[in-house]
Amino acid sequence: MSQVIIAGDTSGTITLQAPAVSGSSVLTLPATTATLATLTTPSFTTTIGVGAATASASGSGISFPATQSASSNANTLDDYEEGTWTPGIQNSCGFSVGAVNSAIYTKIGNTVFIQTYYTLTGTGNSTAFTVSGLPFSVPSGVYCTGAADIGTGGVLGAYVRTESTNTYATFLYSGGGTTGSTSNGRQPLLANQMGAGYVIFSLVYSTS
Repeated sequence: MSQVIIAGDTSGTITLQAPAVSGSSVLTLPATTATLATLTTPSFTTTIGVGAATASASGSGISFPATQSASSNANTLDDYEEGTWTPGIQNSCGFSVGAVNSAIYTKIGNTVFIQTYYTLTGTGNSTAFTVSGLPFSVPSGVYCTGAADIGTGGVLGAYVRTESTNTYATFLYSGGGTTGSTSNGRQPLLANQMGAGYVIFSLVYSTS
């Protein structure tokens, strides 16, 4: 096994040793002055890319690829993404999305965090209010809920729930088991119970 030993000015040495396998290996040094990270407590002053991602040209941090390269190891962080999304209306409930003040998301692994604030225009009908355009789909059999604030209308305690295998979420409220309610006393929030105004909600849900 071939090796190169570099002796220090005072004491100690650095050994470059070729692997005991066939073929060639290349050690590429930086074109400008830089410090190579060691295996013990490495430190980086800029960015690094993983999963064949191009490292960011500014700041410091870890760059993940645009398309997730999922790991089979449950203890491996294999995705991070942040951005904006476009909320819409899933069905013909009489409303349209007006001004979108904010619709942002952060995805860490398989968990998505959403914060949204937008307005509605039009006149709502007796159809359940749903919001479409979630940035990532919900896995089969998974349901998650989040808090919601409806700007107009007399309904209190509204919340938003993701639907299995879909990219939309339904708004519900505690209805006390009246007509149209589900078996657990919660019922869909109808568009004519809201009125045009603002919709604010936050949501944490799982994706594939």
